[in-house]
Amino acid sequence: MASLRADIGPLTPLFAFEAAGRLGSFTRAAQELGVTQAAVSKQIVALEDWTGQRLFLRKSRHVELTEPGQKLFTATTVGLGAIARSMRDLQKAVDRPLTLALSIPLSQFWLMPRLQEFTAAHPDIAIRVDARDFPETAANADFTILFNRTGNALPRACRHLFRGEIRAMASAAFLAQHPLETPDDVMRAPLIHYDAPDRSWLTWRDWAVEAGIDPGSLRHVLSVSRYEDALVAARKGQGAVLVWCINGHPLVPDGELVPLPGPILAAPGAFYLHQGQSPSGANAVVDWLVRFSGGATEPVIR
Repeated sequence: MASLRADIGPLTPLFAFEAAGRLGSFTRAAQELGVTQAAVSKQIVALEDWTGQRLFLRKSRHVELTEPGQKLFTATTVGLGAIARSMRDLQKAVDRPLTLALSIPLSQFWLMPRLQEFTAAHPDIAIRVDARDFPETAANADFTILFNRTGNALPRACRHLFRGEIRAMASAAFLAQHPLETPDDVMRAPLIHYDAPDRSWLTWRDWAVEAGIDPGSLRHVLSVSRYEDALVAARKGQGAVLVWCINGHPLVPDGELVPLPGPILAAPGAFYLHQGQSPSGANAVVDWLVRFSGGATEPVIR
């Protein structure tokens, strides 16, 4: 069986042929390829000698493909196009960063303080963090950390990472002005409220019910739309706030808020790592996330 090299012949003329056929001009093909018009013409002549066919009709201002030329042009376009796409895909697999989608609080207060260790251990793996209100909406993410309510179906290829809990917290400066020794004291203190994106976000009403206190006594002094803004207000001493915690660590800068007396609410679900693709470096990212999350004992949900 003859080799491809023997059947195809020199490859360089094919690039000149494809450009000239696409552009309808030896001159424009030369400009695109960065060579002279004479060089393109010479390559076309060499290809016509190789095939034994006249491939172009030379007009005064342009060139046209002959019937054999059109047949070869179609095959060349398909073949070179397939090779080019494969090359781009291979380069993307090596060069593009791995995208991790997760919620904004998880990104700011759980991932970012730990990310330096991963990049130091894996300097060859680039990471792109896609933080958003609803990480499951991120398109083409390699990994997504999502919250799933108990009883809801999970996507395929999910690994349990951790459960969450919610507890009341405030700044030391706030407590110096508002001594809080019981859950009733907390209910009478200024409370910071933030909008709940969905039912997984427990509120001060849930906290009061768990504490056995009439939720009608709630005293909201400040309401904001975002969890992150509520944390800023609490850190500035404006009131008490409900803080999400992961493995006992509050999703707030270390040491800026202290826990208050009262119940610790269990989140009505858990966080899972969903792996959308399996690019180079994926296993290292998964192993690292699982190790930090404490979810290594949980199996992958297929």
